[in-house]
Amino acid sequence: MTEQTARSSDLPARRIEGRASRNRALDIAYGATFAIVVAMVMIPIVALVYGSFRTAAPGLPGEWTLQNYAGLASTGVLRTIGTTLWIGLLSSALCIVIGTAIALLVHRTDFKYGKTVSALVGLAFYFPSFILAMAWIIIGAPGGIINAVVDDAWGMPWLRVDIYTAMGIVLVMVLHQVPFVYLTMRGPIIGMDGIYEEAARTAGAKPRVVMTRVTLPLLSYSLVSSFILTFIITIEQFAIPALIGIPGQVNMLATQLYLLVRFSPTDYGLASAIGIALSIMTGAAIWAQRRVSRAGRLVTVTGKAGRLKPVPLGRWKWAAYLLCFGFALLALILPMAILIYTSVLKWFTANPFAGMYTLRNYGYMLESASTVRSFWNTLMVSGIGAAIGVALGILCAYFTLRVQPRGHRVLDFFVSLPFGVPGIVLGLGLLWAYAYLPLPLYGTLAIIIVAFVTRFLPYATETVGGQMVQIDKSLEEAAWVSGATRIGGVRRVLLPLIFPSVQGAYFLLFMAFFREISSAILLYSASTAVISISIWSFFEQANWGQASALAVVATLIIFIAMALINWLLPTARRG
Repeated sequence: MTEQTARSSDLPARRIEGRASRNRALDIAYGATFAIVVAMVMIPIVALVYGSFRTAAPGLPGEWTLQNYAGLASTGVLRTIGTTLWIGLLSSALCIVIGTAIALLVHRTDFKYGKTVSALVGLAFYFPSFILAMAWIIIGAPGGIINAVVDDAWGMPWLRVDIYTAMGIVLVMVLHQVPFVYLTMRGPIIGMDGIYEEAARTAGAKPRVVMTRVTLPLLSYSLVSSFILTFIITIEQFAIPALIGIPGQVNMLATQLYLLVRFSPTDYGLASAIGIALSIMTGAAIWAQRRVSRAGRLVTVTGKAGRLKPVPLGRWKWAAYLLCFGFALLALILPMAILIYTSVLKWFTANPFAGMYTLRNYGYMLESASTVRSFWNTLMVSGIGAAIGVALGILCAYFTLRVQPRGHRVLDFFVSLPFGVPGIVLGLGLLWAYAYLPLPLYGTLAIIIVAFVTRFLPYATETVGGQMVQIDKSLEEAAWVSGATRIGGVRRVLLPLIFPSVQGAYFLLFMAFFREISSAILLYSASTAVISISIWSFFEQANWGQASALAVVATLIIFIAMALINWLLPTARRG
């Protein structure tokens, strides 16, 4: 009896000791997460800074120099900076006008086909930028469809167009970024308190006056924030200015960096300095956007107003239809139709009645060893990389939002830092880093996975964290009171509740990895090319048929992934 009593008295002590060891495991997990995130983010950035002071290519002996930064003041680089800024500003302004107009028409008026337009704009949002650029090159290149039609069919050579211009870049940038503006403005427009607009109408104000004096001022913070985000995405964009601008000798900073690394005479040092300058520009814009977002939190939503009566469009309904469906036609339907048409041609022709049709381009995907390998590489990078990114995103969200140990704000800073580093700049930083680090990563799929996970880690953290903050901590505390450790509370309570958002984050990262090209363009080798690189290579070789066939298949996979995300996210919101 005495021994049994002694064992019983030792039981609480053993439980306390076991709980302490599991909490130590949580501390170890936090330390490992912190170290991994800091290493992933800072190694390429530090390596890029190092490279910007060197005279030689990565891995080669060189000398220290400031000449690379002096090169930023050269006439050519200054012209490129100016081109980048004005294309970014003009594209962003047009995107704000068109995207906000579509959002207002769909959600504030008696527009009949709002759900259809929302679905089409959503699909356009997930249409990869380099595939959209390819389609518009087929349409508007000197040997493209428009010029063939105006020359041969209409006999009007003065109507010829050339997509290889700065305005061609702006056109495709706008078509690509308007869906982003629509999605960022949709929430503020739907959630905006309509009592102010109702008061203005009651006072006799006309719809135009209500829009200019009430609605748009209430949306001002959201408009400025969306404009800055669009500007960031535009100036860091690589694929559109590369495919359209390089043939037309219109360079933006991202393409200038690419040309300095990929073509002779190479200048890795100047490319690194340009990468630092571009990152500073995007970082400053992100800082400004967050300041605007914090300032705008005091406005527009009170939760007291009822649902507003939709504004009647009247005689403007046809203009509304033209804007919404015209945009969907140019940004999604026409490019997709052109890619499908080109993919089934034996030789390209603008006249569909003179074309020789074949499925050979699709069959080639199964016959070509390099294309099959690129599909497998993409599936491996997307599948494994997305799983790693989501696991790391869960840990980051849990430590920064839930536990908040010492240094959690620093971890949150490093998690957010990749937002300000363009993909091609991150790729160049990794190129420098792994030329010196004693890790056999260069020329492997592992370095592409590292690049993708680093670039898109904030997306995973935000997706999972968005639901994690909605779950009351008392649920975990109840598990702790019942004797569970922190890890046990996470495993038994938190993870089941956030599982739908974890699924959504996985498919979101899978889709982002599947279509990403800027982070991989400087890192791939012949054996590690992914599907986006294969499409890029076929198009560079003027093999429009095979490039289009690959693009059609890749786009269909992306749309299927998007459908899964849209199916899962409502479940996540209900959870």
